[in-house]
Amino acid sequence: MAATDLENQTQAQSGKSPNTAEASPSKKNDETPADQKAQALMALSTGKRHMLCQDIPAAVESLGEACELMSVEFGEKAPECAEAYFYYGKALLEMARLESGVLGNALDGDGESEKSEEDEEMEGGESQEEEGAAGEADADGLKEAEAEKSETDSVEGEKKEGEDAAAQEVEDEDDPSNLQLAWEMLELAKMVFTEQLEGEKKGSITPEVKTTIEKKLCETFLTLGEVSLENENYVQAVEDLSLCLDRQKASLPSDSRSIAETHYQLGVALGFHMKFEEAVVSLEAAIAVLDARIANLKSKTESPDETKKDNIFHTREKEIAEIESLIPEIKEKITDTNEMKDESVRKVAEMKEQIGFGSSSSSGAGSSSSSSTVKPISAKPISSISIKRKAESDLTEVAVKKASISTSKTGSDPVGSAIERAKKSST
Repeated sequence: MAATDLENQTQAQSGKSPNTAEASPSKKNDETPADQKAQALMALSTGKRHMLCQDIPAAVESLGEACELMSVEFGEKAPECAEAYFYYGKALLEMARLESGVLGNALDGDGESEKSEEDEEMEGGESQEEEGAAGEADADGLKEAEAEKSETDSVEGEKKEGEDAAAQEVEDEDDPSNLQLAWEMLELAKMVFTEQLEGEKKGSITPEVKTTIEKKLCETFLTLGEVSLENENYVQAVEDLSLCLDRQKASLPSDSRSIAETHYQLGVALGFHMKFEEAVVSLEAAIAVLDARIANLKSKTESPDETKKDNIFHTREKEIAEIESLIPEIKEKITDTNEMKDESVRKVAEMKEQIGFGSSSSSGAGSSSSSSTVKPISAKPISSISIKRKAESDLTEVAVKKASISTSKTGSDPVGSAIERAKKSST
């Protein structure tokens, strides 16, 4: 009895209640599945709100928490998790774009500082030459010692650089970028949505639910295409965007702006992929869809736009003006694509001429080296990593192996390190 009193007294002196250690676990265990589900849905709702407010770091944190909670509550491949996976992947993509923009601005700043340093060096060039002539005699006597020292430093520096590069490579493998994690989460979302539409339980969903899932799957393909564009993986971007377009044409009205957007993104991807004729066709198709939308708006026969149904300020006149402002931008993109095609033809002709397989008369669209500067197609900031698509039959392996999602029987966190690494990189 005395021993028990002594233990309680010690805990009281340390500022702890004797029952504190038991209170916290019991409170956690008292949470019902309904409470955990409500917490997960709240995290998802909060993350989506942060996305609307362009607070991307906060969105990444909230959506990562939603994925973690939902995967524990429902299972990693449960239909309830698909939406959280999609928005989490989208938030990670936006985070990668923010990081690329910051890096680009930093590089621009370095260039300006280097330029200012060069100007200062040029201004003081004459005085430095005079001082150098006066100290030339003294410098000759130190050359041998400096040469020997620099050789030693060079060997040690190369050795250290090699060690640093190896360490950095290991670190990169263990800590993938937000762009890589975005791809992994979107692949997982695509797998879950596809299973709902084409799996064993596809007959149990209602037509309304099927339409909603199909729309989400198309958005997932579109976002995967954007990830591949950021990554300069244009072959994969064309594949994802083409799949998205085929599904949209089969499920959406012909005047849907979503179809026009996919045509535009596909045109950009084809242009970067050097398929200029196909790019122009896709961009012109985007304009055709928008023209049809304008005509239907004017005749009040347009298809409903789900993205604007809750916008009390939306009117047909405002949407017409908005679409009419987009069409010149697409036409400018077509002009840029044609100019890139001409530039490509010119360079190929010049190369053939240099190696003796052509003449200046066969250079097609202009062989003059003084041709006007071609405006490149504007691109978003690029994060250079390697992403390769697994076969559709290996979707489960992609979700488990690439996203490092544990399916062991130990009851560990099912979205595991993929979410934790994303949280770490966001901070």
